[in-house]
Amino acid sequence: MRRVSLFRWRAIVPLMLLFVVMGLVIFLLLDTMVRRGIESSGSYFVGARVELESADVRLGDGSVRLRGLQVTNPDAPMTNLLEAEEIVIDIRKTPLLTKRMHIDTVALRGLAFGTARSESGALENPPEGAGRIRREVDQWAARVAIPPLSLEGLGRAIDVGAIRPESLRTLAAAARVEAGADSMVTSWTAQLARLDPAPRLDSAQALLARLEDADPIRLGVTGTAALANDARRTLDGLGDMRSGILALDSTARAGVDGILRDVRALADARAEDYRYALGLLQLPSLDAPTISPAIFGASALQWMQPVLYWVRLAEEYLPPGLDPRRRAGPQRARARGTTVVFPGGAPVPRFVLEHADADLTIGTGAAVGAYRAAVSGLSSAPTLYGKPVELRVERLEGARGPRDVRVYAALDHVQAPIADSVDVVLTGIGLPALELAAIGARLTLGDGQTALQLSRVGERIQARWRWATTAATWERLHEPSASADTATIGSTAWANALLWRAVSGVREVTVDVRLSGTIAAPSLGVSSNIGDVVARSLRSAIGREVERAEREVRSRVDALVADGVGRAARAGDALRQQAADQIGAPLAELTEVEDLIEAEVRRLTGRVPRLRLP
Repeated sequence: MRRVSLFRWRAIVPLMLLFVVMGLVIFLLLDTMVRRGIESSGSYFVGARVELESADVRLGDGSVRLRGLQVTNPDAPMTNLLEAEEIVIDIRKTPLLTKRMHIDTVALRGLAFGTARSESGALENPPEGAGRIRREVDQWAARVAIPPLSLEGLGRAIDVGAIRPESLRTLAAAARVEAGADSMVTSWTAQLARLDPAPRLDSAQALLARLEDADPIRLGVTGTAALANDARRTLDGLGDMRSGILALDSTARAGVDGILRDVRALADARAEDYRYALGLLQLPSLDAPTISPAIFGASALQWMQPVLYWVRLAEEYLPPGLDPRRRAGPQRARARGTTVVFPGGAPVPRFVLEHADADLTIGTGAAVGAYRAAVSGLSSAPTLYGKPVELRVERLEGARGPRDVRVYAALDHVQAPIADSVDVVLTGIGLPALELAAIGARLTLGDGQTALQLSRVGERIQARWRWATTAATWERLHEPSASADTATIGSTAWANALLWRAVSGVREVTVDVRLSGTIAAPSLGVSSNIGDVVARSLRSAIGREVERAEREVRSRVDALVADGVGRAARAGDALRQQAADQIGAPLAELTEVEDLIEAEVRRLTGRVPRLRLP
């Protein structure tokens, strides 16, 4: 009798061998696979090299320990965006069986920003799509126009001959007025000729004469009635004629009013020509709202680029809803393709970070000191997770650095529209030094306060970043020439000396930078008390020069447009008079004849009691 075994060893033994091999692979290669995965995905995410010294994965304990993380700044390949000595991650083990990662806590130690690198972190062959958002933000920044602050040319002879008549809007507008007036006269003359009121008026005048000479007693009832009927037929014809002339008169009046409005609008066109002509002379603006962007525009752009980058990044990697997401496929020799992830196909997100704590140490820059940060509610599918992401940062007691730190951010991407808010206030920190090429000086803001408020709802963004200090110091970028005090007005030496005298004694400095508009292409605004200071100094020093230039330019424009404006004004007046003569006069005569005929008919019929008007 054949024995039946309870175990199918021929199947179990190979399966056990497979598990042993998989265990050995995980034991030997898992750390390397995690390290390389972080480096590869991080490099794609940032657009620059991400390096990790080692990864220690302990599935039995549910922990991951990462050491020596360096993330290159893509804009400065010899500098790290951030560096961390150690990152410890606690992971729930059960979700790993369903290919999901649920992180309970994260602890970061030895975190530093802006550290130097020993070698460049630029990618030699970046993968397709790597750093896309940063490139888009850089492209937006390249399109932002920073106005120049140039005082050169103020002392030169003003060449009003550069103002060409064919470039002036006023002359073109005046020519259109003349042409419009001529066209209008031609049009209504033709219409009036088709109506041809003269024969009808002559016939009516003849009938009126008959009525005036008529005697009802001599004509009798029959003759008087016949004459009254002739009068009524004539009045009906005159009524039809008057309706046609009234319609033409209404059209003509509207046309005349339009031409006269165009004549009055020549004053606005002349104001535009003044601005155009002054622009040809490249005279500087003396308004603070224009000067502040010229001085701080480049620095403001550098400050706001990271803000816009992180907002765009949050939108890209934490989108609302359950729409499928497309990512570049893994590196392959063939059929690289696109990876499509359908978050709605699972009841929970593939990645969840319940809570993360980090001890931050910033050793260089404006915010030197030690901090504690906390992040909660971070997930790969906010709609499935159902909670917003929250970030808080506070300064540790007794640490060097700012006297007060308040950071709070909330990213609500659970459903559309996206709603993000950020509020950051740092008081008592060392603010950065700015090289202001527009005024040839380096501004060291020193100890002060910076505050960032950001609100984003859907496709609209509003952000304000304010820097304020009472301990500003100034340093010239270039030594002044010996002839600066005697330099001619408008020269570079004169401009540099003027601007230096204006700002070198200012200790209290505030700079406000604003973003507003759509998230794809917001507008940038800059204001500062330094713009007011420079504007006052410029008005004091070169106000007379600018006024002289403006007077000469205005006189030249006035001389060029005077003849054209005069012809246009005369054309408008002539058009109004022609409308009165050609249309108003026949209409008035027609009305008068109608009234006289009506009066004569009433006179005749009134003397014959049994006769009634037909």
